[in-house]
Amino acid sequence: MKVGSSAMRTSINMLRELIPFDAVQLLRIESLGRPQEIFRQGYSSNTAWALAHMFPQKYPHGFTRYASADPPLPATISTSLIQGEFTSSTLFREHLSREGYAEGMSLELHSGSGPVGLAHFSSRRAAAFSGEPRKAALAVSGLLGQLVALHPARKNNPWPISSHSGIEEALLADPQFLALLEQCKNSPLAMLEHLWWAGDCLVEVGITQPGNLQARPAPVDKTAGLSRQELAVLSVLCCGVSDAEVANRLHLSIRTVQSHISSLRKKLNASSRLEAVVIALGRGLYIPHPRLAPLEQIARGSGR
Repeated sequence: MKVGSSAMRTSINMLRELIPFDAVQLLRIESLGRPQEIFRQGYSSNTAWALAHMFPQKYPHGFTRYASADPPLPATISTSLIQGEFTSSTLFREHLSREGYAEGMSLELHSGSGPVGLAHFSSRRAAAFSGEPRKAALAVSGLLGQLVALHPARKNNPWPISSHSGIEEALLADPQFLALLEQCKNSPLAMLEHLWWAGDCLVEVGITQPGNLQARPAPVDKTAGLSRQELAVLSVLCCGVSDAEVANRLHLSIRTVQSHISSLRKKLNASSRLEAVVIALGRGLYIPHPRLAPLEQIARGSGR
């Protein structure tokens, strides 16, 4: 059985009478904690990306610390329960609050014997999820978990459980990659999926906190025909900087940068540079760099 987008939207909207949300996102959590967005309503692409990649994951056994049920899973974290900790986070300050959201609630989703994903709810009204709405969220968590579990999975090849290609070892011998890995450990990102050059070989990298690494050769169709220079330009654009700053960082003329942006937009079928960045972030189609495209700037991305 598959759950289509129309059925998903109808099912989620029926929850509004129980859970007064202004925005919602459902994520399937795949291998190594990589998220797959299967439904979104209300959030901008920018904030949706941040919720998928920056949501705190320092509670390895679930959100049991904040659960009132016995047994404690599934559970929710709401802004009202961890006000200081969550509202001071980069995710809340740089994304949710800027879009006018005052209250948030995140729900662990389970299917069968294990977790399958997360549901994020946000409201522009403070304390919107206190009391009965939180109880309602817990009550429907099993149904939401089934929706996530039944949704068609990604069609791309899954990451291997382990790799014996030696790529990880090569990356860990690269001083620039080690600097990037250190930036990742100190960033608000819960996970990261991006490209990297290992010599002349383009590889696909997955990093999950606290610095767990997995890599494989990038599929031939991964880059959508982008040249090495276009990938570099696109990666710096993900920092939310101007064409002039891209030119300055890559030691190119502004005209050359603008030519690359025009070309990469066509290859990505993007109507604007903003859409090109959203596509790049969603597909892991960028190459972070400790100096040229720092993770902190990519995470904030005020120009996206």
